[in-house]
Amino acid sequence: GAKIAWKDTGTEKGRGVFALQDIPKGTAIEVCPILPVGTNNIPDDGGAPDGYLLDWDPEEEGAEHCMPMGYIMLYNHSKNSNVTLENDYEDMTVTSTAIRDIKEGEEILWDYDCDIWFDEE
Repeated sequence: GAKIAWKDTGTEKGRGVFALQDIPKGTAIEVCPILPVGTNNIPDDGGAPDGYLLDWDPEEEGAEHCMPMGYIMLYNHSKNSNVTLENDYEDMTVTSTAIRDIKEGEEILWDYDCDIWFDEE
């Protein structure tokens, strides 16, 4: 069965992704195929799809960024994250993996590792 699902967080963060069961450290939570997106496809005004992309392959023209399918883009940020993301350039996937035990009902959190545009809790 599914390990995760999204729902409203009940906070100003809006929606988030939560564990439907206990997830042990080291467990791959999801493996998401990606759509490559070139820098030339991102509007200068920061409009969509900017803000919905991850960095992908800076050396590959037309694939400098990507949009992962799945729940990854709904993960909220925390410096005290419980998952890490790993790119697989050959299979064109991003995998989220638990970096500590995650309890059922706990929010899945990822450190965006960039300058954030909101106040961190």
